[in-house]
Amino acid sequence: MGNDGGSIPRRIELVKEKQKEVKINPDLERIAAWFYCALSKQPLQTPIVACRLGKLYNQDAIIEYLLDKNAYGDGDKICSHISSPKDTVKLTLTPNPSYDESKSIKDSTTMGHLDKEMKSQFICPISMKEMNGKHRFVYLDSCGCVFAELSLKEIKSKECVSCGKPFESENVIVINPNKEELDGMKAVMKAKKVKAKAEKKAKKAAKQEDGSEKEKKRKRDSVSPSKSNLAPPTKKSNISSSAAAAVMGKVAQELAEKEKGKEMSQAVKSIYAKKEVKGNYLTMGTFNRYAS
Repeated sequence: MGNDGGSIPRRIELVKEKQKEVKINPDLERIAAWFYCALSKQPLQTPIVACRLGKLYNQDAIIEYLLDKNAYGDGDKICSHISSPKDTVKLTLTPNPSYDESKSIKDSTTMGHLDKEMKSQFICPISMKEMNGKHRFVYLDSCGCVFAELSLKEIKSKECVSCGKPFESENVIVINPNKEELDGMKAVMKAKKVKAKAEKKAKKAAKQEDGSEKEKKRKRDSVSPSKSNLAPPTKKSNISSSAAAAVMGKVAQELAEKEKGKEMSQAVKSIYAKKEVKGNYLTMGTFNRYAS
């Protein structure tokens, strides 16, 4: 086993040293974050969505993950905070006019080859800077428009320069933030979820209360007619009823006078005229009536 004269052990076999941290090439990290989907590890293709933590995804991959949580092995570690499509925002990206799709396909097959810089598909609509990770980019969760952070700060307006929708500072989300920013964004995301849940609960309670008030009002309205029938008539109703009675009486009198003036026809008179009856009901047969 060593030290018996048969072999000479090395120092690494006798002394345990602390393992050195594996350093990842920062350029590889940058390319993976800005050119590839964080979930499927496939090249980013429109439509592209972003979560509240600033990660970029292909929308198809997110839908597939929501339908089947086991579709991707590390999905629960990467996007466990995404439980519905509402947890993501569809990005409105500005195409890069100098982007060549045929060259990008060749570059995507050699992601570790850094001799040639990969061309980004998208740029900032204000400064025309490429969205390749060398410049900080942000998106607005109110509309999904994407800008370079410095360019957006230079514009003092609180309306999106691309679509015109208003936004606040809390609507600005950093894309692919650093570790310190990521921790703060996680805390903000949790606070927003708690606030949204509380608002939803309060809205539901208010709706139920409103429904109960409407039910009570409906019951009161259904009971009120019977009470109104028993209640003594007011002065106004007396006046209106007496006026209506006077009008109706006058109309009836005029109709009666018109009827008196009309002369009845002979057919009507024959119906109401008194007839002389001979015999009784025993002798009033058909033969006797005709015979007489």
